[in-house]
Amino acid sequence: AVAAVPWVWSSWGAAAEGAAVDKYVVEPRPFTVVLKEKGELRAFKSTDVKSEVEGRATIISLIEEGAVVNKGDLLVELASDEIDERILQQELKESNSVTLYESAKAELDIQRDRGASDIRKAELAIELKQLELDKYLKGEWAQKLKDAEIAIEEAEITLERETEDFEAAKKLFEREFITETEYEQDEFNSIKARWGLDKARMAKEVLEKYSHVAQLRICESDLEEAKKECERVRKSAAAEEAKRVRAVDGAKRELDLTVDQLNDLRAQKDKCRITAPTPGFVVYYCEPWGWRQDDQIKEGTEVHERQVLIQLPDTSVMTVLMRVHEAKTSRLSVGQSAVVEVEGIPGEQFTGKVTKIAVIADTQNRWLNPDLREYETEVTLDPSDIPLKPGVTARVEILVDEVDAELAVPVQTIYSKRGKRYVFRETPHGVEHAEVELGAVSTEWAEVKAGVAVGDQVLLAFADEHTRLIPDEEPNPPGHGARARVGSAGGGDGLSKKGAEKADAGEHATKPAAAVRTASANNG
Repeated sequence: AVAAVPWVWSSWGAAAEGAAVDKYVVEPRPFTVVLKEKGELRAFKSTDVKSEVEGRATIISLIEEGAVVNKGDLLVELASDEIDERILQQELKESNSVTLYESAKAELDIQRDRGASDIRKAELAIELKQLELDKYLKGEWAQKLKDAEIAIEEAEITLERETEDFEAAKKLFEREFITETEYEQDEFNSIKARWGLDKARMAKEVLEKYSHVAQLRICESDLEEAKKECERVRKSAAAEEAKRVRAVDGAKRELDLTVDQLNDLRAQKDKCRITAPTPGFVVYYCEPWGWRQDDQIKEGTEVHERQVLIQLPDTSVMTVLMRVHEAKTSRLSVGQSAVVEVEGIPGEQFTGKVTKIAVIADTQNRWLNPDLREYETEVTLDPSDIPLKPGVTARVEILVDEVDAELAVPVQTIYSKRGKRYVFRETPHGVEHAEVELGAVSTEWAEVKAGVAVGDQVLLAFADEHTRLIPDEEPNPPGHGARARVGSAGGGDGLSKKGAEKADAGEHATKPAAAVRTASANNG
């Protein structure tokens, strides 16, 4: 279209001078509507190789970019001096933790033995106190009670005998067979025997009411105290054992933590040697916004944890990543066919299909142009024997529509004014304008749904004298102006809004009309 501008200009100049004007005979013809974009070639699948070393580490060796690697090949080696020192310190800490853990376990075993021994002693004390209680109730108390009863019986017998002797002595004394002294002695023995009986009875009463009750309470109290002491020993042993168990658990957790930290450090050391997780093609990773020299991956560079160092794209399936302006996205759909040309491979074309259209506009370049709205679009290439590398510029032509034998005219024959499209038709009475309804529009052809017929001759180039044939019209009511009808002609596949606005502006421009019309059609 750009190359046609000088030709159109010269045609307009010739028409202005009265020379013959080239015309196009309207006829049905097939043509394709394509959307042309530029993008970047990328692998459909790519594996990111990241640094998994905690903190920061320095690259001491790096594989050459562009190398083809297999799974397990060494890609990057990071400095591990600091990690080695920390491993030595952690190994010493592990040894101390093992000692503390073994000591805590030994103390727990000792405490369990000591606790069991103390409990056995306490239980034995209970048994002894129970035996003492049984001994008193079944032995000592019964014996003492029996002794008291025997003493009373003896006192009663003695009293009975002494009473009989006193009665006999009394008769003998009255008859003066014994002396008064003997009589008094028998009387005293009788009284003494009565005192003995009272004493024996009182002793039994004291034994039953006081001595037995006191001794029984002492024995029962000793037994109860022994039981309580046993319970205290049990609780003390359990508490001490729980304390030792917690000490063992604490030592075990400390040991486990130390071992885990040591294993982590050893794993960190292993991660200083970064190998290829999959086969692929080595590409150094660079942040999309990085522009400093320090952002480049190279030996001596300090990298941080989770930083992407290398990408291993799988070049068996390639895609083209494009950013399509929002004005064009309505013409895209997943599954559309595409033809791709790759820089550096002249004469070769690759086929593919649109496989992804972003739902949300990409904001990566918004800081450069806040009004820019672009949507990431991917075209996946069909398998090919030609080796392709990621990062190469690719030119993509997406097949938007195919018009099959419909009336069509070259886009330079169309003139736009106030949201309407016109062509200038050659008739027996001269050149006349005709309003047309457009369908699909490509960079070269425009489908005409109404306004012309087969065999009509339309001007390929026209001048101001032709455009003045179109009468001026009053502005359309609000909501029905040029902007409202730009996309409605031809069911939505006509000229784009931007192309129509540029074409409308062309009628007031100072440029030659043909050049403006050509630019308008190309924008459409």
